[in-house]
Amino acid sequence: MTRSTCRRLLLAGATGTALLTLGVFSSSASASAAPATTASASALDSAARAADDPISHQLAFYMDNTLVEYLLRVDGLSSNQVTLVRGATRSQALDDWIAAGGRKNFTVVVRDYLDNPIKSYNFASAQPIRYDGTNVTFQFDRVIES
Repeated sequence: MTRSTCRRLLLAGATGTALLTLGVFSSSASASAAPATTASASALDSAARAADDPISHQLAFYMDNTLVEYLLRVDGLSSNQVTLVRGATRSQALDDWIAAGGRKNFTVVVRDYLDNPIKSYNFASAQPIRYDGTNVTFQFDRVIES
């Protein structure tokens, strides 16, 4: 397979994953939604670890209007809780917030393969409630889609 064909397939998979991610986010905060899983999602997880790969910038995590880090995926959004899967590069700002607890607002921005914002989700008054080293679960008051 040629390099350009591989690149096209990778970008097509990233676009598909972004659309699946939007489907997870589109469910209402009060409704229970199972995490979306696909065969291509696990393949993209390993590809997302490469810093120069456009897939690694699919989900951007912002605190205080500042980009903090990129996420691998969002596992679920239900009952005023959301679980975010962190990548290999971890920010000290998010680590400090998880350790200290407390409530803050944060935003997750879904980006396309060219790093253009597609949609953003603002989580109001969020508080970390579980952390296992990779997955962090937040409880929040409301989510605003824009």
